[in-house]
Amino acid sequence: MQDNERLSRVLPKSSAARDVLYPLATGLAQLPWDAGTLRSHLKTRLPQPLQHLAAPMTRVLIRAFPGSAAPDAPRIVSALAHTGSAAQLRDFARKTQTRPAPVLALPRFLPAPPFADIGLPQLTSCAELEDWLALPPDQLIRFADLRSLSAFSRDPFGPHYRHHLIPKSDGRLRLIEEPKPMLKRLQRRILHGLLDRIPVHPAACGFVPGRNAIQGAARHAGEAVVIAFDLADFFARIPFARIYSLFRALGYPRAVAMHLTGLTTSTVPDHILQMPGLAASGALSVRHLPQGAPTSPALANLCALHLDRRLSGLARSCNATYTRYADDLTFSGDAAIAPLMLRAVPQIISDAGFRANPAKTRIMPAQGRQIVTGLIVNRHINIPRRTYDRLKATIHHLARPDDARRSDRAFLTSLSGQIAWLEQVHPLRGHRLRNALAAALG
Repeated sequence: MQDNERLSRVLPKSSAARDVLYPLATGLAQLPWDAGTLRSHLKTRLPQPLQHLAAPMTRVLIRAFPGSAAPDAPRIVSALAHTGSAAQLRDFARKTQTRPAPVLALPRFLPAPPFADIGLPQLTSCAELEDWLALPPDQLIRFADLRSLSAFSRDPFGPHYRHHLIPKSDGRLRLIEEPKPMLKRLQRRILHGLLDRIPVHPAACGFVPGRNAIQGAARHAGEAVVIAFDLADFFARIPFARIYSLFRALGYPRAVAMHLTGLTTSTVPDHILQMPGLAASGALSVRHLPQGAPTSPALANLCALHLDRRLSGLARSCNATYTRYADDLTFSGDAAIAPLMLRAVPQIISDAGFRANPAKTRIMPAQGRQIVTGLIVNRHINIPRRTYDRLKATIHHLARPDDARRSDRAFLTSLSGQIAWLEQVHPLRGHRLRNALAAALG
């Protein structure tokens, strides 16, 4: 969608926005987002009799967009449109029959201060993004699919995603959106060439290089109480606009940020949305982070940064520990923390743009079994007995020559991965299962 199309949704075509504010906004959108820079820029752009408006206009913008990255020009126009400054600019333009000249400067890579020195690829145009992704020009438009045409294509080769419905424990269906090979290759390039360079909050333990569920669970071992919360429909509730704002904060100009967002978000076809029992159907009805894309966990972690900061601060205030593994939030500490967490955490989750799942909130005192991301943490990290027994029984059945799973390479790979995970927690038991599997397959 072009800037002018977006602007027309904000204000009428005949308004001061299109005539006066928009040329100013295009320059402001390419500046470091701090009061001094904005005020100085406005003084150079405003006519001499109206230069005193630079200060009030700057105050409006900093109040409307308190972050450290510049918003898009249409959002700047929207913030200024109904102010007294806009009225004075419009009146001056009518009297003098003049309009501010448009800014002709090329788009810039301008990351917010926290991202300035982490080595992100400096992409300022779609041509540079195409080169970085090793794509011909027409293919960037195709795979970013900003108009969501692929989701509604009647051509069986048109859609960019395969859709899988997985039963959940509550009887509903979870949607897995698996990108097809070419799009998956592009997403992996974005993941490893861009997103992996961005540090995430120390409390985030899932899908972060060098961290895992075992390390996260270990932080809660031996505590008087463990409290678990769950984020409902974690990926589906992160919409296109939130991912776009993230790429803008990383420094990418509008066109580049739009196409990066297009490459990493998806639209669900109507026939999938209409499936009976589909979980999160409301959230899935708008363009969102797809559960199943390689970029989605990293983007979700970055979108949850504000949530992690607030919940970590809450935990510190009562000498508790906080970790997050994807949509699983865990606190531990003295038994006295429970009432505070039950009151404060759901509100913080809501304020951060997510939704808690009350059915999965659990309080686990030390007198009972305390489980974090599938691991027992009462005194030290351990595997639940039923997990070990299930793996042992599976291997026992594999010893039968007529078990079809013996030749199922995907199943055996998955089983080996489960044993490897157990080996990290309990090496002796894992070693026994590894030997038993080798013997069963003979």
